[in-house]
Amino acid sequence: MTSTAPGRVEPAPTPQDAPPRTRPRGTVAPGRPAPAVLAAAAGAGLAVGALTSFGQTVLGGTALGGLVNAVSPWLVAPFLVGALARRGWVAALAGVLACVGEVAGYYATAELRGFPAGAGAVILWAGAGLVGGPLLGWAGRQWRVGTGPLRGLGAGLLVGCWLAEALVTYLLVLRYVDDAAVFAGVAAVLVVVLGRTGRQTRAVLAWSAAATLAGAAGFVTLHSVVGGGLAVGA
Repeated sequence: MTSTAPGRVEPAPTPQDAPPRTRPRGTVAPGRPAPAVLAAAAGAGLAVGALTSFGQTVLGGTALGGLVNAVSPWLVAPFLVGALARRGWVAALAGVLACVGEVAGYYATAELRGFPAGAGAVILWAGAGLVGGPLLGWAGRQWRVGTGPLRGLGAGLLVGCWLAEALVTYLLVLRYVDDAAVFAGVAAVLVVVLGRTGRQTRAVLAWSAAATLAGAAGFVTLHSVVGGGLAVGA
């Protein structure tokens, strides 16, 4: 409580009223040591890849099938492990390890289950991981520590990926309305959940719009290269 006049007191500012904290330039953001982050990234990638293979058997043919057969779900792991990093380069490298681990875990598990894949599919998805992994790893860290004009950009990139895939892959190309609705719903949940950190919901929404446009252009380009069906294991 703070006193403002004799006989009158007013409540002290609450944490919600306080502006977001900023760090002095040149300081290192809190987070996990680099070896722990990189180990977690590799392990998480392998686990997600293996679970994707089994998930395709369970969810295939349902409205939730896209969650185990698309690009955006595989971008969550690099985002989350990147959020653990103290430095940007560690976050980017963790993103690469997570994405490459997903490819390795998926195709190794599929092979053991009797679903072999051609080398072309492995190369395609590994290449995609080398591009998207660093970006989403950095985005995860940016979501946790970002301030100033870039505040909200990290989460906005992840949200934009889900929305762009919903619009381009599932609505325009495949015309799977149910899958598109599921991906749009996940994007909405991400805005709410990620926006709570640092009270950045409005910033996340603003960046999500730009990220959706950029992501849509990327998916259109990708579909033009690989054809209409863009699916894990294809």
